[in-house]
Amino acid sequence: MKLTKEIEEFINLTITEHMGKEYAEWKIKQQSVTDPDKVEEEYEKVIASLSPEQEEKITKYCDDIFSSGAETEEFFYRLGLKDGLKLRKVIKDIMKSLS
Repeated sequence: MKLTKEIEEFINLTITEHMGKEYAEWKIKQQSVTDPDKVEEEYEKVIASLSPEQEEKITKYCDDIFSSGAETEEFFYRLGLKDGLKLRKVIKDIMKSLS
């Protein structure tokens, strides 16, 4: 049985709601007490005091940290995708049993 437009919209809204909820909960746990502008200002001061070799090492370290953040984003994307596929299957099974 083919899913109706309304059911597909319901599935999409459910997935969106779940992802939003999970992200909000995760974001609350990640909040820092430090002002991001202050951190950037302090970072720039430290970088200015380093030799080019030291600056390169620190920059590589920071790049690695940012890459780790990208991995976290990918995790949540995949979580939403997996949940969406599971939900779609459940809805299809329900629709089959109703017809």
